[in-house]
Amino acid sequence: MAVSGGGGAGGPSGYGVFSTIGEAQKKRNTKDRDLLVRLYRYAVGNRRNFVIATMALVANSATTVMVPYMSKLVVDNIISPMNMAGFIWWIPLFLAITAGYYYTQYVSTWQIRILGENTVARIRQDIMSRLQIISLRYFSEGETGRIIARPINDANNVRMFFRMGFTSIVQNAGALFLGIAVIFFLNVKLALLAIAIMPIAAIATYYLGILSRKYNRAAFLNTSGMISTLQESLSGMKVIKSFVQLDRFHKQFNDEQDKVVKQRILAVLVSSIYQPVVYAIRVTGTALVLWYGAMMTMNGQITLGTFVAFTAFQIMFFNPILALVQAYDQYQQAMSATERMFDLIDTKPEVEDPPDDTAVQVGKSEKLISENVTFGYEPKIPVINDINFEIDHETPKLAIVGPTGAGKSTIINLISRFYDPLDGSIKLNDQDIRNLRISDLRSHQSIVLQDSYLFPMCIRDNIRFGKPEATEEMVIEAAKMVGAHDFIMNLPGRYDYIIQEGSSNISIGQRQLISFARAILTNPDILILDEATSSIDPYTELVIQNALKNLLSNRLVIIIAHRLSTIRLCDEIVAIDHGLIVEKGTHGELMKAGGIYSSFYKMQFKEEAGVNIEYGDPS
Repeated sequence: MAVSGGGGAGGPSGYGVFSTIGEAQKKRNTKDRDLLVRLYRYAVGNRRNFVIATMALVANSATTVMVPYMSKLVVDNIISPMNMAGFIWWIPLFLAITAGYYYTQYVSTWQIRILGENTVARIRQDIMSRLQIISLRYFSEGETGRIIARPINDANNVRMFFRMGFTSIVQNAGALFLGIAVIFFLNVKLALLAIAIMPIAAIATYYLGILSRKYNRAAFLNTSGMISTLQESLSGMKVIKSFVQLDRFHKQFNDEQDKVVKQRILAVLVSSIYQPVVYAIRVTGTALVLWYGAMMTMNGQITLGTFVAFTAFQIMFFNPILALVQAYDQYQQAMSATERMFDLIDTKPEVEDPPDDTAVQVGKSEKLISENVTFGYEPKIPVINDINFEIDHETPKLAIVGPTGAGKSTIINLISRFYDPLDGSIKLNDQDIRNLRISDLRSHQSIVLQDSYLFPMCIRDNIRFGKPEATEEMVIEAAKMVGAHDFIMNLPGRYDYIIQEGSSNISIGQRQLISFARAILTNPDILILDEATSSIDPYTELVIQNALKNLLSNRLVIIIAHRLSTIRLCDEIVAIDHGLIVEKGTHGELMKAGGIYSSFYKMQFKEEAGVNIEYGDPS
């Protein structure tokens, strides 16, 4: 389906999961274990990098542990017995271990960075895939900035965790456990004393981590709000400047930023407590090992080399612990970000394709029926009630009129299956559209909205957006059919002319003509015009009206409009008020009925049709 516009769904703000209130109040119950398992599944997509990185990190941990043990060897086998010839084998071995340390560190760092970039890229791909199928409600009710924050800000935090935190955790955890194994090999009693106070560090880390996760999660939430405010201010800059509201948005941005800073400071405060706690434990542990180790050495229970190695191991223990504590803070940030990204990936679309074995195919659209359709954007608050109409090849053109908020655009949303009815059904060729694949349904349709959206690309690519394989001749023919060719040929670059963001370098009328060309190029069975001519000047409307006589032939057409010149092209008119069809018929029939359409016509159309018209077709 070629959608030529960017109108909203009309649903109330703040109801979707990406709204400020909804996200702030949503409970996070996902276990870290589940998040890590999912991250692992993304990571093993680069299995070779994962295996090499893991092996290099383990090897690096081993070389780290071997350095203190080399101290034992040099003291017991070279220095104490005054065997200086032992340096002949000790120095090359020590240099080899040192070289191995730096080489494995290089390999692990390089492979982890490759792994992290590719893992985050896969998550971003899944987020983008989910955004393509996620229901329209999430875009109409959420804030764009909060959605954008997930594949950008949150993904970057996970990427940084892979680059730094993950490396530190694996490397230092490996060094810690290998070191513990070595000291137990050296002397069990002294080893038990060395690790006796380590549980205190683990408990402190655990509870401080809970606080860190809380503040980091709040910081991510407020960062999304800050990005959303920035995005809104950039998108609406013209309006903001026009109404002199720069200070208001500046204050709003600063307020959001202050919240981010506050939560980040609290998170940093928690993480900064880690170091004093670990250092205090380190000093206490080192003092105990030195005291008891010295006694054992003097009593001949251990050698001097063992005592020196134990002292080195004791100091080495707390370097990995301190690094792990610091990495734990990064880990908490990464888990908070991962939760939010997976939350989006797991969001279930409201509107889904039928199972493959039940999906049906329809040929050319010959008939479209709405049967007793009721729908509301919020539960138990219907926007439209019991809507019934039918268009087919005998009466293919239907106009829907009514006051603002009556439910006209909601009907279009249901026909295109952006939403599903709460009750009733919409049928295409006697098949409920819920039995069709969404892509098949929308391939039969083209929509031109009141506020058409053009992409920042050349005019040619905008016109063939819904049909990328279209030839140059097909693009030009579509532009000629809607009267856009002449103004395009007067632009610098012609069909290569680049549309700026927000279509700021062309007029509203020109933008709408390109949208009509985009819609007609797909040659749809069903053409839907949702206030497509209401925002253009009379001359451009005249051009479009002349083109519509050809465009509306040989297809089903639904038109939502306020202008008589467009409505008069239709075979039937449906008048809607407060979500109900209150009148149905031709223009002449409804004028004679003297109901809401007649009143609407006299108020809205008398300037166009003539002030002395009382009944009948004004032509």
